[in-house]
Amino acid sequence: MKRLNILLISLALFGCVQMAPKPQIIEKEVFVKCPIPDIPKTERPRIKPEAPYPEKLQCLLNYIFQLERERDMLREVLDACKNEN
Repeated sequence: MKRLNILLISLALFGCVQMAPKPQIIEKEVFVKCPIPDIPKTERPRIKPEAPYPEKLQCLLNYIFQLERERDMLREVLDACKNEN
């Protein structure tokens, strides 16, 4: 009788482990509130040291204007994200 009880208890314990449900993978859609924009980074110009002064100045001014355009685009995206929230 004791052996039968021990056998039943051990079968119940090991049987529960084998009957446990397998883990399931749940896939959910995640909505991004503010999409990351594709704004190209402004590349730094290479200024030749032997270039004349007006050419160097024009190159730097063009770079500054490109940086301002990049900054304005980033600010527009930030404002749009703030307005969505």
